[in-house]
Amino acid sequence: MSWLTVLIILAALIIAGLAFYAGRLLYLLRQQRQRQAEAIAARNTKLLDSIHIIARAMLEEQCDFSEGAIRICNLLDHLHPHQPYQQTFPTLFTLFERVKDMPTHEARQALSKTERRQQDRQRQGWEQELAGGIRQEAEVLKDLRH
Repeated sequence: MSWLTVLIILAALIIAGLAFYAGRLLYLLRQQRQRQAEAIAARNTKLLDSIHIIARAMLEEQCDFSEGAIRICNLLDHLHPHQPYQQTFPTLFTLFERVKDMPTHEARQALSKTERRQQDRQRQGWEQELAGGIRQEAEVLKDLRH
């Protein structure tokens, strides 16, 4: 056997080894993408379940419209960040924009009783003003699909 034959056989073995390695990497990449897609689908299912529950709670008056709007708008932003949900659910997002910066928890407790009552009246006024649209949008949201 000549050196040329040995070099050709050696080159063929190296190419075969590299091809096997590349094929293995492609297989692993395909598996990783599939696991990521499954994880995203599971996360989106959980987000949708939460949206359904909150929308039903709003319709059954177990949850204030303001609290529901804050929760649902944040969930929708995580569900599909580039989806134009603000156009699809304008009333909820209107209420969300109005109440999102209102103090909660300790910050709310730090306010005087007068300030808290003023904020409560303002929030309740907005809720009453937007109630019809919020109910309509909550009806859609309770059955929202991907």
